[in-house]
Amino acid sequence: MRKGIVALAIPLAACGVHTDDDTAHLNTKAVSSHAPNTLATQGDSTPAQTTQAPVRRQTKAVVSAGSGNHALTSYEVRRLYGPGVFRQDALANTIVGINGRREQIVSNRFRATINGHLSTARLYWQPGRGYSAGNGGNIRLRLMPDDGSGAHRPNMSATPLATAYFTPGSAAYRGNPIFNDAYFSSQQPLVAGRIYHLVLDNIHPAPHQNYISSNNTITHSGNGRPSRWVSPTDWATLLGTRNAWSGGGFSWNDMTQSPAGGNYYVPILQLTTRNGQKQGSSAMESGAVDPQRIFTATASHPVRERFRPYSTKRVSGLSFATAASVGGSLRWRIVQGNRELASGRISSGANYYGLQLKSARVGKVYWYDASFGAITLQAGQTYDVEFLPEGGSQWKFADFRNGSHHGFSSPVAFTESNAQHRVNGNWINAYHFNHYSNGGTDSNWPVVLHLD
Repeated sequence: MRKGIVALAIPLAACGVHTDDDTAHLNTKAVSSHAPNTLATQGDSTPAQTTQAPVRRQTKAVVSAGSGNHALTSYEVRRLYGPGVFRQDALANTIVGINGRREQIVSNRFRATINGHLSTARLYWQPGRGYSAGNGGNIRLRLMPDDGSGAHRPNMSATPLATAYFTPGSAAYRGNPIFNDAYFSSQQPLVAGRIYHLVLDNIHPAPHQNYISSNNTITHSGNGRPSRWVSPTDWATLLGTRNAWSGGGFSWNDMTQSPAGGNYYVPILQLTTRNGQKQGSSAMESGAVDPQRIFTATASHPVRERFRPYSTKRVSGLSFATAASVGGSLRWRIVQGNRELASGRISSGANYYGLQLKSARVGKVYWYDASFGAITLQAGQTYDVEFLPEGGSQWKFADFRNGSHHGFSSPVAFTESNAQHRVNGNWINAYHFNHYSNGGTDSNWPVVLHLD
């Protein structure tokens, strides 16, 4: 029989923000919980204190966001299970070619988590007015080593480790997103743990008349970087620029380390080796736009992330991003059918507001962390992480599309769960363009479970 205990929930403004944090005004307080021995704390500054049954090793129930500097290959990142490791506010394009008086190239920097010769790369190419011109050009993709400096730029004088080409052709004139694989001739294999750059440049003879954009996941600087855990060194978008036709060296802007135009960038990219290993991230369409897309959870309209694990998982913590538009309490719980496995509450005064992008407004969110006695999620079974507003409180949730309907696959697209919400008493899949329509299974809420 479970004992009622006390849980403390403190919202965490997403890390990496260069503006003032606005957590000081939040009204957070201890509330009761029915989870076994649960204590949620501000993990970035106060270690999580957990009383629970003995486990196999000494591990914090919740991975601390710290300063967002965990390597992709680290034990900490491997403990993160769920779609919210990277979240999204919007898309932003990076032109590959000559735009006006400036030539641009792009580096997608990554720390390899896989080994082997690179076979394909799948990106999100965006044609159309403001994004492309002519036939899109001839895009060369080169796998380059890191220069070893503290800035971690590509070593442009090195011999490419692998090379591929992408020619949009007639597809560039139709204006629809392009999700094609580029196929590599590989000279040297990827080695897990090393930093590499996938450099995109345009070798068309008229790159000022024929160019295209690669699309990126972005977050407003007020929401911090897309990942509050992963180091900006390990998954990043860099833009190289120089005067058009100059032939000089490129000046690099790391748009993941520091915001560009008020936004943090990360690549939308899937890398696949010859032996089928995959690495990447593919959050590609945001439901954060306020008020048109963002969801408002109420007592009669709760939300949940429905998990179907591919393998058995032992879980001891939960993180999720939300904000209260009307203050009060939000109950969370993990259930299998009618069986409750863990639960708790957070409480806050109204802390939601909009953040202005160039052409839209997106919702401000805060991260909340909770720890609990370890529970087991069995492979192939269905589990729900529910978020249930209490009383008249209202909470904002922003979904994002994971790319699984556009050729991005697990583990790049997190396909072991999907976002749902309750409408007129029925649970339906989230679809941010029409909240009353049943969507697909390719949308997620920003939710992360922490493996024990």
